[in-house]
Amino acid sequence: MKRVLASFVVLSLLSMNFFGCAAMLQGTRQMIQANSTPNGAKILVSPTNEEYVTPAMMNLERKYNYVLTFSKKGYSTAKFNIHKKLDVTMLLLDVLFTGVLGVIVDAATGAWYDLTPEFVTVTLERLNAANGPDEIKVYVRMEGDSLIIESDEPGVNVSIDKQN
Repeated sequence: MKRVLASFVVLSLLSMNFFGCAAMLQGTRQMIQANSTPNGAKILVSPTNEEYVTPAMMNLERKYNYVLTFSKKGYSTAKFNIHKKLDVTMLLLDVLFTGVLGVIVDAATGAWYDLTPEFVTVTLERLNAANGPDEIKVYVRMEGDSLIIESDEPGVNVSIDKQN
């Protein structure tokens, strides 16, 4: 039993020397959640040129700073910055436990960075607000002998004209 435990400790220490603490503990990529109002906006991620559509979960490499460009037809374009920030705890673990090899690995892969913020919400402004919304929903229901017609858009009046 002691031999197995000793072998495990030695293998763990050797693997840390080849992988780095941060790469092993948190990986080289991080999930970032992106939302927009309205939904369905295209996101172009720079510098990697990846594309997503909101709502999106983006799996980004930790080693870059990013500029997210949100666009949707009929709306203004918006940009949002994601920054990498050094995780000092991971750096210290590398120095203490993995030595030079672990530091080199985690520096090259960016594993010891955290991306911030992890949650992005952008509101796109409509270019021609005077034209009204893209869609107006109308609801028709019966209450007793009365026909009720309503709209989900404030300020929209719905009327029915009888034609002969």
